[in-house]
Parts: sequence; C-alpha cells; structure tokens
Amino acid sequence: MKTSLPLPFRVASSSISCSLSLPPKIRRQLHQARHFRLSQTSVGLLLPKAPPNKYKYPPIFQHLQPAQTQLLHNKYTLSGIFFPSTNVSGYCRPYSMAAKAPAVPSTGTVSPPELPLELTPIEASKRRAAYKAVEDHFDVSYKYIGIGSGSTVVYVVEAIAAKGRDVTSRMVFIPTGDQSKQLIIEAGLPLGSIDSLPPVDEGRRPKLDGVSALQIATGLKDLGLKGKRQALDVAFDGADEIDEELNCIKGGGACLFQEKLVATAAKKFICVADSRKLQPRLLTQWKAIPIEIAPFAAPTIKRILITLGSPDPTIRQGGSAKAGPVVTDNGMWIMDVPFPRLKLAKDLPEGDIGDGTHGNWEVHQLGRRLKRIVGVLECGLFHGRNGAQVESAGEEGGGQKPVAAYFGMENGEVEVRTATEVSGVKSIP
Repeated sequence: MKTSLPLPFRVASSSISCSLSLPPKIRRQLHQARHFRLSQTSVGLLLPKAPPNKYKYPPIFQHLQPAQTQLLHNKYTLSGIFFPSTNVSGYCRPYSMAAKAPAVPSTGTVSPPELPLELTPIEASKRRAAYKAVEDHFDVSYKYIGIGSGSTVVYVVEAIAAKGRDVTSRMVFIPTGDQSKQLIIEAGLPLGSIDSLPPVDEGRRPKLDGVSALQIATGLKDLGLKGKRQALDVAFDGADEIDEELNCIKGGGACLFQEKLVATAAKKFICVADSRKLQPRLLTQWKAIPIEIAPFAAPTIKRILITLGSPDPTIRQGGSAKAGPVVTDNGMWIMDVPFPRLKLAKDLPEGDIGDGTHGNWEVHQLGRRLKRIVGVLECGLFHGRNGAQVESAGEEGGGQKPVAAYFGMENGEVEVRTATEVSGVKSIP
C-alpha cells in the first residue's frame, strides 16, 4: 500500500514541500537521505545533497524501475538524464527561481551561477552561450520577448528569470509551442501568445462602442484588425544546424511553424546552440529538413519531394512515446526530407541558379520551393532576410534568419557569429 510522504526540498535558503505516494522501501531510503537540493531551471534539476561523485543517483532512483521514474508533476533531470511522466503518483509545487532571485543588472558581464552538480560538457557549453546571448540582447526596457523550443532555450529562460521579478514582471513572454509555454510558466514569467499582440497605437484607432462590440460578437462586423501590430523586441531560440551565413535548419522538436511565426514577428532573432550545430553548409551533420504537413496530403507531398531530388522522405514516428506519426501542436505531421548538402549562392557555377535543375539546391531556392507545395504548412529552413534587413527595408515584422548566433564551444568559450547583411532588401515571394 502506498502512503503519502512529505519531502523537504531546498531552493537556496527557501524550502518547499513535495508529497509523493511511494512504497515503504523507498520511503525509508528517502527518510535516511533526509534532504535533496532542488535547483529550479524551468524543467528543473533534481540534485542530491551529497557531492555528485558519492553515488550515481539520489537514493530514490536506485530503487525505482524505469516505468516508475515519474516523481513530480513536471520533468526533472539529473545531469542530462530525463525521467518522463509515468505512473508514480504524487505532486510537487516547485519554488520558482524568479520569485526570490536577486535582480541582475542588464549591463556588465553576467556569468552563469555555479550548479551543485556538474553538467556534461555539451550542456555546460549551451548554458554559457545562453547567458552570453541574454547578456548581449536582453534589455530591461523590452516589453515582448519570444521564447523558442528545445534544450538550449531552458538555459535562456534560466538566465532571464535570474534578472528578478522586478524586471520580468513588466514583460510578456511569447512561446513557440507547448514546451516553451511550460518553461515560461515554471519560471514564473508572464505568459502571452503570438496571436494576442496588440496593435500599435498610432492615435487613429476608433474606440469600440457597445454597438460595434455586439456586431463583432454576433458576426455582423469584421474584427477590423487594421494597421501594424506590436513586434517582439527579441526572440531567443535554438537550431539543429546553422551555416556560415546563418541560415538555419529547425524543427527537430516539431515546433517549426510556431518557431518561424515568432522569429518573423521579432525585431531581432537570436540563435543559441552548441558548437556541434555550426557547420559550413546545411545538411552536413543534420541530414534532413523537417517540414510540417497536412496528414491527408502526405502521399502526394512525398511523391513531389522525390521528384525534387529527395531520396527518401519519411514521416516522423512517435517511437516509444507514441504509436504512429508525431502530431504537432497544430495537429499536423512532420516529414523529414533528406537532400544532398545545400549550396550557398557563392558556391553555384555560372548559369546555375540553384533550383535543382542541375542537381544543386541553394538554400533560399529550396526553401521557397518546399513552401509552394500544396499541403505543406511550413518548412524547417530559416533563410532569406534577417530582422535588420527587414527594418532597413521599411517593412513590418522580422526575418527568418538570426541577426546573431551564439555557440558554446568545447574549450569553454562562446563564439558569436553576427549577420553581415544589414542593408534593406525587399521581400521576394
């Protein structure tokens, strides 16, 4: 029989209680261990009080079977090992990092705080890059902040939450999907949505009177969403691969449509990744371009992609987490589309525009062609213009490409790649 046992956790100098329903053997182990330290990063780190090398896992994990590793209402991790939700019942209200964290000035050098448990080299490099990106591109005057998806963005949220509630409570954070939505909530940051950005107040908007409100509610009058909408001040996100001109492949986490929606709504898009993601050309290490498609169009889309030169487009499966295809937050499927390594315009021989006619696909040409296929909602190539170019051209919104990319390197440094294209270029369909 399972009984509920309150667990004391410590976050800095504060305590919270966590109740789990666990077998007596595990309860005895927990009583002997007495305390665990919980460092809340957004998905959280479950850390033993003793030094990391004393034992491989906290005592509770030594006795749980893989099917019982869910302890809390959210995912927690120990040194990169994730324990997904399963069948151990219990609840915990983790203390939000942002609630008591002291405000960090937006100027000067901000280093990631020490963690009680050493991260893997890759995770540590992501964390350094995230803190550097936030240091350089997060300003206390900002109002709307885009938060992307993926493992690196966890550290971006951690760095932002460390600024303190006095700073973040005046802002609105826009997620790119359910994962980043949960990160924002768990970090105690104000949550918004991309479809609720208000219009820019240009002094010409008529007031909504009672009659107009009734007509809109009953469908007799259109909402009349005219004029410019507020742009995001900055959007932070990761990438699966980035080339030397800052073209990106995204969609490994199946959030590519909302990621592109948020990136193109931001004045500047900042990419954060580890050194493995930096390659001279796209499709060097990451072998396929994710595209989000309507499920019933999948057979037709696959035939078209094969004629374009993709050897084996495949519908992404859910694996052990879900029988059948992956279903996105928008109810769509993901198709992973391999192509030969993509070219940049400077790589193409004379007379070849990179449209696949001569066997070469240039990044921008392929991105435009994939988007024109009926049934494709969005493709995972982020190409074309960056936010600086869009602003210089006098157009609304932002660009698909980042204005800067931050890479956590193996030697402990952070390499920053900044976009060289800043002049205004009109949008090309």
